[in-house]
Formats: sequence, C-alpha cells, structure tokens
Amino acid sequence: MRVKAAPLALALMTSLVSLAEPADKTVWRVGVFDGSSGEFAGGEPHGAVHFVAGQDQQRTAWYAFAPVASAGKPAYPTSAPRSVDFSIAGRAEPAYRLKVSLLIEHSSVPALRVGINGRLGMFYLHPRLDYNMGDMVAAFYPAHTRAEVAVDFPGSWLKTGTNSISFQAVPAGDKGVPDAGFEYDAIELQQADPVPTASSAHAEPTIFFQKHGASIDERVYVFVRYGQRPRSGRVELAIAGHTLSEPLPADQEFGEERIPFEVPEFAPDTQAKLTVVVNGHAAHVQETFQPQKKWTLFLVPHVHLDVGYTALSP
Repeated sequence: MRVKAAPLALALMTSLVSLAEPADKTVWRVGVFDGSSGEFAGGEPHGAVHFVAGQDQQRTAWYAFAPVASAGKPAYPTSAPRSVDFSIAGRAEPAYRLKVSLLIEHSSVPALRVGINGRLGMFYLHPRLDYNMGDMVAAFYPAHTRAEVAVDFPGSWLKTGTNSISFQAVPAGDKGVPDAGFEYDAIELQQADPVPTASSAHAEPTIFFQKHGASIDERVYVFVRYGQRPRSGRVELAIAGHTLSEPLPADQEFGEERIPFEVPEFAPDTQAKLTVVVNGHAAHVQETFQPQKKWTLFLVPHVHLDVGYTALSP
C-alpha cells in the first residue's frame, strides 16, 4: 500500500501545483522587462518597421532608439511609427492590456503615440530615476530614467486575422528638442479583465514657477485619461480657495490629455479637488499637493575648441 500511495500522492501534488499556476495570458512580447535595450538592434531603420510577432527576431528587426518625430514635418523611417503585427486565430478576448516600458537616455522627455488598428491615442511619460544600469549610458548619465505606460482597451478593437499596434515618439510640448527620443525596454500585450469606460485623472505640481506681480504661481499639470473620444468636457481644479477651469481637448480617440494650470503658491499637504466632466458625466478626485522646490539657475557660456593650448609647467 505504501508503494502505491507514493505515486498517487505525487500525482495529486502535481495536479494541485498545475491548478495553482495562473494561465499565461500573454499574446506577444517584444524584449525583456529588465531596464535594458541591449536585446534590440542598434542604428537606424532604412524603411518602415513592421515587426511580425512570433516570426521576426528582435535583435535584427526591432530598433532600440526611437527619435522624436518633428512636428509639422514628414516622418522619416527613423521617426515614423513602428508597428507590431500579430494574428488572432479566433474571436478576440473581451479586453486587453498593452504594456510599454521605455528608457529616457536623451535630452527631453517625449510622449508616446499608440495606434491600435488605426485608432490613435497619445500618452505622457512619467519617468523615475533608474539606478540599475541596464544600459551602459546609465553609468555616466545621472538623469537615466525609466517610464512605463499601461493601456487597457476593449477586445472589439481587434479582429480575427491580422492586427497591428504602432508606436511613435512625439514631442510632449509645442517645441521640439534636438536629439530627443527614447529607448525601448520591452513591449507586451496581454489578455485582461474588462476595462472601465469612465475617465480618470491625477495632478502633478512641477518645478516651473511664474511671477505675476507680487504673487508667484506654480504650474500644475492635470492628466486626464479616457478610453473613447469625448464629445465635450472640462477640467476644474479647486485648491486653497481658488477654482480654476479649463476645457478638455477632444482631438484623439483614446489616450491622455495634459492640461496646465497656473496655481497661486500653496503650502505643503494642501488638499485639492479635481473635477472632470466628460460628455455630461462628472468624476471627482481628492488629492494632496506638495509644492515643488524652487531652483535658481546660473548659466555660464562655455566653448570648447580643440585648437591646442599652452600651460606653465609645474
């Protein structure tokens, strides 16, 4: 009996372990979420990038660096949208989550424009300092950061057969910055739980201050995310006895909007209330604001010319 019981117990334990393991919901993944772009191709693409999931090799077919596309100018192959093409054999799942991890190793912080079978939406990056030195540039670039963007969308946006999701680095402001762009860390598409349709919002005080007479205003960005194009909307920010209001732009089908507010100086731990009205439906968010540090910048012109120099011997 003991001899027979051992295999039976082992089989039972194996069954329980297999039941405890969650099913893999990954549709495809490009790269590894390790804070490094070393698994991708270097250099620049010479034509449009259409990476076929499950077929192409990331070391040769997906490029690490994506420069920012210049506003109002034609997109070159280096800055044009790059797509991951994939197939769905049967009916699409109810919802999906797209996860993108990016490394900021150049000047400025761009935004990310995502296209899902022709639907376009832009997302702002919120990078955090990364001390893991995934890329060698982190050894000497003190502002090396990593940013992640998660996009939930309904399965009705996908279809049976071939689908395409595109990615592009675009300016986050009105003016472009030379040499701006980001490196790809990894991209992943997974099945997800059904996504809520309501919009969400949060605010971020910045280090940018502006003097208006005797008062100093701090710029506060309010980020509003939505899953479908708003027909109408506005954003209100109530803080320290002031109520400010701005219209909500509606020029994309999904994504994130960044609305700037010039807020009079406020004390630490100041309570604020965000009100977002989209298509006549209002959502309220309570937040605690912390003023950012004021910096004094000293600018010194410096020119380095490699034309030789003289010096006294010690």
